[in-house]
Amino acid sequence: MSKLISCHSDPNTASLAPRTDVTVYFAESLIAEFLCRLPVKILLRCRCVSKLWCSLIDSPSFVKKHLKRSIECRMGTGVIIRECISYSVDFDSLDNGSAIEIDEPLKTLLCETGSVGTCNGLLCVFNMMGDMFLWNPATKKCRKLPTAPADFRSVFNFSWSSLSGFGFDVVNDDYKVLRILRPDDPFLSGSKVVVYSLKTNSWKRLQDIPVQYQLNASWGNYLGGALHWIMVKTRDVESFFPSILAFDLGVENCREIPMPHKNGKEMSLVIFEESLCVLEFHLDIHVDVWVMTDYGVENSWCKLFSVEQPKVSESCMTFKPLAYSKSQRDVLVQVNTEKLIWYNLEKKEVRTVKIANIPDVFDVEVFTESLVSLDYNSSTDGKQAQKQPKQKNKQQKMKERDNYLSKGFKLVL
Repeated sequence: MSKLISCHSDPNTASLAPRTDVTVYFAESLIAEFLCRLPVKILLRCRCVSKLWCSLIDSPSFVKKHLKRSIECRMGTGVIIRECISYSVDFDSLDNGSAIEIDEPLKTLLCETGSVGTCNGLLCVFNMMGDMFLWNPATKKCRKLPTAPADFRSVFNFSWSSLSGFGFDVVNDDYKVLRILRPDDPFLSGSKVVVYSLKTNSWKRLQDIPVQYQLNASWGNYLGGALHWIMVKTRDVESFFPSILAFDLGVENCREIPMPHKNGKEMSLVIFEESLCVLEFHLDIHVDVWVMTDYGVENSWCKLFSVEQPKVSESCMTFKPLAYSKSQRDVLVQVNTEKLIWYNLEKKEVRTVKIANIPDVFDVEVFTESLVSLDYNSSTDGKQAQKQPKQKNKQQKMKERDNYLSKGFKLVL
């Protein structure tokens, strides 16, 4: 229970009559309901209110509750712009905002990094030396991953020889990084696979991929516990039937998901608003944006919208929808790593997003800010376990509770 409010019984006669205080107590569950509506930045300050509040905000159940509400209510949207260094931008004021460099020491540590993926407020990035990091921009925490097995060192590049992805294992409540090293043949038969676990802070080798897959991108797209790539399973070019390869991070195996339709047009895969999204490029004409409204169900694909290519750019090499505006009338789109635009779905009009201090060439990550922690400590068996608070006896707990209640917040009405 928490003592939060002390108020006069009749505010209209507060100056004429002796004050009568009314103390209201709130259960911890109700306090959690209040706090989960606050942004991460405020919650980090609230940790200093008391040990009980700090324990509540740091608890895994509250972190998940806050993240779930943030996603459902579309609050706490973060934007990271990366070139040589990383910048943060306020999503709610994109059109009149400014790109702000991240603070040291993260500015130097994450200099010249590329993105593997983002999940639940965490970004996985790498540098050209082969180092990998997990980074929570909202809490400003960063963790360097241990060195990958020898076969996977110094092959982190943008070529077809190395595939990677980052996401959440919903089965084991763990964050994982997947890396696939392809053989000389671009098809994936015999490709080596390793996976990193945040819980164990270690890499492990998985079974080689036995089936021949050819994928069209290096980075897997995370959704619903799996990483996704567009792939084709045949060497016969005339029967080019693409589908989507999904690698399940929980059971650590592959499955197929059908595409909107099977043709030879140029396609790419992204995640848009928590759905699989296929971009179909009609060269110099338009781009069709398809979404799978019911994950895994083939007939749930529908065309969300189409964009005339000349309106977007004279040469539209890359096109990536990032997020809806708050009104959901516009879609934020990155074009050719050169600019951001708002595309109005009703009027089919394009408006360039103008951000001060933005670099000429950049990549963008839009994510939901979260309290997800990167702190795990070693347990006796050599694995990693979350830090557990020391057990307190009943007398200590009651004393701490009484001290906390004696420091309740006052609001005089």
